[in-house]
Amino acid sequence: MQRGVLTRDDVERFEGELGKLIVVKKALELALINPAIRDEQKRAYGSALLQCERTLREFRRALIAMKVGLSRWASGPGVRQAA
Repeated sequence: MQRGVLTRDDVERFEGELGKLIVVKKALELALINPAIRDEQKRAYGSALLQCERTLREFRRALIAMKVGLSRWASGPGVRQAA
C-alpha cells in the first residue's frame, strides 16, 4: 500500500484484522468469567481486555475513515466529469 492511497483490498484486509481483534476480545471476556482463574490472572486478563477495547475503538474509527475516504475518492472523478 502506498502512502495516502487506499484500495478496497486494503480496507478488506483491515476489516479482517478487526474481526480477529473481536475474537480476541471475546476470548478475554470468556476467560474472565472462568471461576478457576486466579486473581493475578484476572488482573492481567482485565488489563488486556481494556487495551483490546481501546484498540478496537481505534480500529473502528480508522475503518470508518478509510471507507469514507475510499468512497469520496471513488466518487471524485465522476463529480469532476459531470461538472
